[in-house]
Amino acid sequence: MHFDTGDGSGPSRQDEDNYWQTLLISHEAEDEQDNNNFMAKSEPSRMRLAALTMEKRELERRMLEVSQAIKREHGALEEITINFQEGRQTIQMDREARVQQMQAYFAQHRQREDENRARIAAAALAAPRRDSETVRLAHTSDVMNGSKPNGVNGVVTNGDRLLSNNGLPPSANLPDQPVTMIMDASGQRIGPIHRIPVHGAAGALLDKNPKRAVQLRPGVMFTELDLKRIHEDKDLWTAVMIQAIGDQQTDGRRCGVCAQGGGPFSDCTIVQGLGSCANSYWERRKQADGQAGDQAPTTAQHAKVISTRDESFNGTATPMSSRPVSRDKSTGEGSTIADDTEEDHTPITRANLVLKHDGKVYTHPECMEGVPIERIDPSHPYWDQSWPEIPPLIQASLDSWQVKLDNALRTGHKGMKFQLGRQVNRGGTIMSFLKDGEISPYQLLSKKYITTKLVNYDTLFRLADTLKCLETFGTLDITPLEWLRQRLHEILTESGSDFSLSKTIHDFYHDRKYDDLRKANGKKSIGRPSGMKMTPRDSPNSAKATPNAKKRKMFISEEFPGPSPQRPLAPTPTPQNTQPIIKHDDSERSAPPTPDLAKKKLKAGRVQGNPKDPDLAYEGFTDVDEFSSDRIGKHDWALNRIKSRLNTVGTGVTQYWHWIPDDGELVFEHQVLAEGESATWGIYAKPINFHLELETMQEIMWAADTVKVLIRCKPGVVVSADGKPRGDLLAEFKRQRTKKRFLAFCRKKGIPQVKVGASIIEQAWDEYESPDVPAMADSEIE
Repeated sequence: MHFDTGDGSGPSRQDEDNYWQTLLISHEAEDEQDNNNFMAKSEPSRMRLAALTMEKRELERRMLEVSQAIKREHGALEEITINFQEGRQTIQMDREARVQQMQAYFAQHRQREDENRARIAAAALAAPRRDSETVRLAHTSDVMNGSKPNGVNGVVTNGDRLLSNNGLPPSANLPDQPVTMIMDASGQRIGPIHRIPVHGAAGALLDKNPKRAVQLRPGVMFTELDLKRIHEDKDLWTAVMIQAIGDQQTDGRRCGVCAQGGGPFSDCTIVQGLGSCANSYWERRKQADGQAGDQAPTTAQHAKVISTRDESFNGTATPMSSRPVSRDKSTGEGSTIADDTEEDHTPITRANLVLKHDGKVYTHPECMEGVPIERIDPSHPYWDQSWPEIPPLIQASLDSWQVKLDNALRTGHKGMKFQLGRQVNRGGTIMSFLKDGEISPYQLLSKKYITTKLVNYDTLFRLADTLKCLETFGTLDITPLEWLRQRLHEILTESGSDFSLSKTIHDFYHDRKYDDLRKANGKKSIGRPSGMKMTPRDSPNSAKATPNAKKRKMFISEEFPGPSPQRPLAPTPTPQNTQPIIKHDDSERSAPPTPDLAKKKLKAGRVQGNPKDPDLAYEGFTDVDEFSSDRIGKHDWALNRIKSRLNTVGTGVTQYWHWIPDDGELVFEHQVLAEGESATWGIYAKPINFHLELETMQEIMWAADTVKVLIRCKPGVVVSADGKPRGDLLAEFKRQRTKKRFLAFCRKKGIPQVKVGASIIEQAWDEYESPDVPAMADSEIE
């Protein structure tokens, strides 16, 4: 602005101050006016925004309530569905039971007519002999006073009752009402089953109405003698009743015995609370009677019945190749079957699943309490600060195996390619599981069962591989993780304080229910030996080997005149004067042992001499390897695990110590079964060495309450690849009896033995931490 005072002079200082003050006031007035205009215009929008924000919060709260309501309704609907399905199943079972009851009712009336005709015929044919009358009265008295269970004298396939062997009519005291009927594969009646006195829990579980007739497999036939034995033997009668009243399993839930064609019955049927199916009960009874030396089975005139050497009944006609291998057959006088404990093979399904949770953590069973459902990591509150992070540990081991594999390929060591490549592949499987798995290994069970041994390379692979394999099994109606946790809970219940999670997972491939599940889903079970290339040239006595030493021969001993025709290869025999090899056809192989062979078995079963310590007394030995079915002799000792300071051979390997007296070089040769279908036996290549020369043994430390022994070797006599002594060996035998046989044999050879507490042996075992020998295939054996 221009100021003109009229006298020609410029604006004064006063004029300048006034100007700036007037301008400032004008700007403030304009700003205030602009602010008032902004507030007036934005007020409605701000009020609407506040209202919308409040509405949003209310909707979010309502949405949360709706989500929770949806979740509750899902749970209620699931419970209603389960109840409906269970109710429908109960109704169906009641209907089936009613049908079976009426079928049995009508069959019983038809049977009465047959019995009346049989009694008339018996009265007409019976001679008036006094001794027959006396026998008949004695038989009737026995049944009345309870000294004999109710039985039958036999029925042929058309349902007509036969006379007993002495020509007498059937006992008049048999119950009129049969419980169920036994039918052959074509549906023809064989004979009735009556109730016998069974006490205790089993009696209560079996005191139910039958659901069905008992049907036999095709090719299986019972004679009148079999029917009589069923009523005289509680275990056989129990097996028949399980088949009549139990729940039939679908193809995917069949146990291992039924999946392999064992037992006489057509279906796999179980009764909750008894543990095993009907075929399993029947098979265990046959094995027990076969070991007790009962008489040979009789053959029905109207059907060809195949019997095995350990059978006492005409109950099955399954081929030898489809039956479970014989286990621990003690043939000594007074021998028991203590090594064959009753095992539960009940399939794990949603019906018997015990896992429970509240949506966040598991609440049952005890081994799962507090374990989060969601996957945990080091930032999770459940994570224990003492737990090391797993991926870096595994990646370091994987990198090490990869370097070894690359070096082997570069230097041309093709023999190492298989085992090193397998270890690399295992590492990849573990890393994939750690990245994409449903849980962290640390939350497999609750914290009290978690140790750092669980994150071992081989143990983690077994965990990852097991869950991966379970995903492929179409018979599971629960998730693989639920199945595994349920099985671990069962093993924990069976083992009690001896349970070790890391050891259980490490050896889980050979778990019986996992094996049953593989078989039910058509998956092949394999022997899994671990180790370097095996070749007989590295045997301690290889310098004296025959030209055919690379091909392992059968176990041959004086107990068996020839090798098994079922296996082409087996461990090396002890040099001895054996009987000529005799070839048998199927009927000869299945016949009971001859008197001469039975005498030899009995002799082998007795202890030679009186042991100084009663804890070393034993009877008999196992004559068949449970995996390969090869026959073994008294100079073979089955090992479960073996350790040195350098290496460990675990339970995945079928392994033996085999005694070889070779021109003064006395040695327990360590022989293993290679992985594959050909049942090929061999020994580890150097530097792997678990052979035990007699002259190198200083003493054996053993304890009564463990199957492990500590073998102290003379210092410096066995040199390893690193130039240092191999040191002592720790061996875990398959059974207590195997350990006692080994100790008795070594005592005869003059090896000093020291009896110590089991804790000393176990402590020494735990202190030996050496790497497992990697696995290999039989194709790698030269």
